[in-house]
Amino acid sequence: MEILAIHTNEARVRFPANAPYFAGHFPGQPIVPGVVLIDAAVQIAAQATARPLRLLRLAHAKFVQAVGPDQEALWRFQIAPDPDRSEWLKVSGKWSQGETRIAEMQFTAADEGDRDGP
Repeated sequence: MEILAIHTNEARVRFPANAPYFAGHFPGQPIVPGVVLIDAAVQIAAQATARPLRLLRLAHAKFVQAVGPDQEALWRFQIAPDPDRSEWLKVSGKWSQGETRIAEMQFTAADEGDRDGP
């Protein structure tokens, strides 16, 4: 995954064809695995907040369209403090290509060193 640009609440990402996750997902018709989209969202949130984040809990994820090798996608997101623990973050957003919706997700993240998570 290659982050091409991050702006306020929006990031443009490319998934290079030589990325190792394409090798087995799926041979002959490779697509970006959902877990890579989730990981990319966490990495973008980390860069946007300048905090080393890790995923604590995936509250919701829905994948409706595949992303292929060398394709770009847009992640539009919102980040807010968790109402229960202010040191944690609630992240929600949608992946898209143009007007085509790819996925949407909501998750909780914390600083990499915070081991008090679930």
